[in-house]
Amino acid sequence: MPTFGWVREDDLEAFYEGTERFPDPVPPSGPSYRCPFCLVNFPARLELQTHVAKEHKVERPILLIKGNEPSHRTTVRSKVVATDVYLQNASVASMSVNGGSSENVAISDISDKLAALTDGELTITLVNNDQQNATPVASTYELSIRVASAKQLKGVESSFDEIILSEELTRAAIGDFLDDQRTQGPAAEYAIALADYAMGVLLKERPGTESLTTPFSRYREAYGSALPRLSDFDRPLARLITNIIRFAMNDFSSAVTKTGFWELDVANEMLKDPMSNVIESFGKLPAVRKPICPVDHGTGQILALAERMSSQDRWSPILNDECRRASETDVLDAMDQQKVLAIWAASAWRLDAKESALEPLRQIAATYPFRTWAEPYLESMSK
Repeated sequence: MPTFGWVREDDLEAFYEGTERFPDPVPPSGPSYRCPFCLVNFPARLELQTHVAKEHKVERPILLIKGNEPSHRTTVRSKVVATDVYLQNASVASMSVNGGSSENVAISDISDKLAALTDGELTITLVNNDQQNATPVASTYELSIRVASAKQLKGVESSFDEIILSEELTRAAIGDFLDDQRTQGPAAEYAIALADYAMGVLLKERPGTESLTTPFSRYREAYGSALPRLSDFDRPLARLITNIIRFAMNDFSSAVTKTGFWELDVANEMLKDPMSNVIESFGKLPAVRKPICPVDHGTGQILALAERMSSQDRWSPILNDECRRASETDVLDAMDQQKVLAIWAASAWRLDAKESALEPLRQIAATYPFRTWAEPYLESMSK
């Protein structure tokens, strides 16, 4: 049997009055969006989003060392002073040294503590929790501090000179260099960078005595590994090798005007500005020089060609043929062949042999970085 709810007849009107709903005489209110931070209401979602982005944006805390933010894991190889360190958007900080427990540290003390460490592992966590009701934002930096003294770096260079330069360049020699007592400790970063460069030279030259199985193209990886490390060291040897690597990799964006390596300086200037009178800029080749570092034979051949072409005061079919044969050899790396074409084009153009420059210009007109001047030269010839 169904169940019924009974209402007395005289109460029916009161029942309806209690259950019926009548529309409010005023217009219905629109949706409301409340800010979770300051509790202000907004009529539209877009207005709320604009308000939050402007008034309650929580900036990520950052650490800058010498103007650059370290990546999540970074090795610091050069001396840091307190004024090199800058922090922004950080309200709370903690620090851990050599894997120890993390301890809170005043923001104002971080720069001094970082500058005081020369060899160790440092983890810094910065937190921005200034915004009420907002989730704090944190940034963590893991720093390997490997700051060698001038004496330690000089010891690495002495070892490099005695083992890498004085002996035949082999994998065994590179291993002996890395095992030398003078290449240990904080200075090991410098030694590893020099060893990577030496290995790149070996992989590019591929002497028959080494029986190398590593692909030829891996020399670029070795050079690429050495470059960022060496760039951190303010040493004449490091600056020279970084410029040799950049030249080998066809990177002329950071070429130093003068490195002290005459042929390299001449070649850099020639390929940066073909109309430059490099002999007037750099003078004659020094009569007496001391070997400083190995240079792979491909790069050495390019530098010798640049030196020879820069000293010419007129163009001839013999020079044209010399450059063409050098560009067509199959023993040079592709990037070295591009440099040969660029030297050919730049030299012929400088000596007003524009028809002779046409052939190499066409081959490098679409090749970075030489296209920056090769394309305009070609366009001027077509007018």
